[in-house]
Formats: sequence, structure tokens, C-alpha cells
Amino acid sequence: MRRLIDNLKNLIFFKLATIYLRYIIGFAFVFASIIKIKGERFTQISVTDPVGYFFEAMYQSGFYWNFLGVSQFVAGALLMSQRFSTIGAAAFFPIILNVFMITTSVNFGGGTPIVTGLMLLGTIYLLIWDYKKYAILLQQDHTIFLNLTAEPEDKFMTDPIWTITGITFLVITVAMHLLPENSRSIALLPLTISLFLVGIGAFAIAMVRKKRRSAQPGL
Repeated sequence: MRRLIDNLKNLIFFKLATIYLRYIIGFAFVFASIIKIKGERFTQISVTDPVGYFFEAMYQSGFYWNFLGVSQFVAGALLMSQRFSTIGAAAFFPIILNVFMITTSVNFGGGTPIVTGLMLLGTIYLLIWDYKKYAILLQQDHTIFLNLTAEPEDKFMTDPIWTITGITFLVITVAMHLLPENSRSIALLPLTISLFLVGIGAFAIAMVRKKRRSAQPGL
């Protein structure tokens, strides 16, 4: 199993899938978290509906509603940073597991449990991707030995462009919520296009740098 994971980690497709999956999941959580941090209602569904009643009860909890938002924001931001994505995935897992259980228990409808289920599977994938950082937790004290210093640095995965892109995504996402409500809908499309262009630009820059490193052995 470990050899299979290590082989997949050498393929550019899975590297890109991992990087952008961190962005997508992180963005979803950061976007949803800001409403809670600001102390606003997440939905206008009537309290006569089980889903509306659930969200209203969470909203009326006060500080706990803000705490949920901060927790989601931190986990999402760490994921998008790429540099601290392992911590982000570890923090994200219990949150998304809880969200998935809620959406399947309270009957959020057919689509929502599917989305949260996919996010849960994506988070599990991210945890498996970084399995070497967790392997030490599964060993007996007297058998612990994990020397990674002999492994060459994956300069593609550690390219600073990914962290810069994550920070840019975070700033744009926060900006969406900080705009006045009357101009938010107008700015939504340009900001969404900006996210897309930043993602494409980061991909192009990273691939060009990868090509240059391949042309210059030792870099």
C-alpha cells in the first residue's frame, strides 16, 4: 500500500489533483465560515423545516456559532496555504465528518449529503497523501524509526507559487464577504473569474518552472 501511494505521488496528475483539491475544499470551508464569524444566519429556511430549525438553533447558540466559523476558517486557510496543509487536513477531518453525519441525519436533501460525502472522501485522500507524517503515531515507542532526510525534495509540490496562490484565494474569498451587501452580487462574477484566472496562472507558472528544472539537472 505504501509503495502504491509513493508511486502515485510521483505522477504529475496526482500532484496537481492534491494541490487543487486542497484549494477547493479549503475555499468551500472559508467561504461558509465567514457568515458564522460575522454572526449572521446561514440560511433563511423556516424553523418549521427540520433543516431550518437546526440552523436556527445553532445560530441562537451565540458564541458557539462564531466558534464553528473560526474553526472552519482556520482549517480551510491551512489547507489552502499548501505549506501547512497537513495540519489543515487533520483539523478538517473531524469537522467534515461531523458535517456529513449531520447532513445525512437531518435530511438535508439528496444533493447535500453527496457533496459533504465527497468532501469527506477528499479529506481522507489528503490524509493518505501525507501518510508518512502520521505513520509515527501508529508505531510502538521502541519501534519508531522514520528517516526522510534521504528523500529528495519535491520541488514541484513545494514551489512557493502554490502558497502565494493559496493566500490570494483566501484574500479574494474574504473580500467577497466584506463588500457591502448591495454590491456583493455585482462583484461576485468578477471575483469568481479572478479565482479561476489565478488558479490557471499558478498552474502555468508551476509547469514552466518544472520544465526549466527538468532541463537543468540538479535543480
